[in-house]
Amino acid sequence: MLKVKDIRPVFTRLITTADRYEETQMTNGLIDVNKLEGRYKEYQRVVRVGSSVREVKEGDIVLIDPSRYMKRKFSDGSLREDFVENPIVEINIPTVTMGDEDYFMIDERDIAYVIADSEEVPDPLPNPIIVPKKPKIITN
Repeated sequence: MLKVKDIRPVFTRLITTADRYEETQMTNGLIDVNKLEGRYKEYQRVVRVGSSVREVKEGDIVLIDPSRYMKRKFSDGSLREDFVENPIVEINIPTVTMGDEDYFMIDERDIAYVIADSEEVPDPLPNPIIVPKKPKIITN
């Protein structure tokens, strides 16, 4: 078995973190379905860049465009262009493992943009849904 310690991508390939949300995020006091616990974050940090990558550097925070990695389910007799009837089933971004961590291996064109400056801003509204610490099932 080969345990990979480090990878150097070639040409226009990049390696980014594959960070996930540790807890479900709230937006304006409501659960954000795009930011559920365990889902991959849309913003990742670049760890390694290939020799032909020009605009992205190691350490940059980037927004990944997952459109090339979307898998759709097509119903029998449907048109492949009919995406309303054929929803996205999964997004399968190639991953590599270095040490004990998983990373995305993507192409430079899969990056929508590089974030030049940012800061974490807490959600201004408290959660309007009161959830008990110990869930209970109530029956009639």
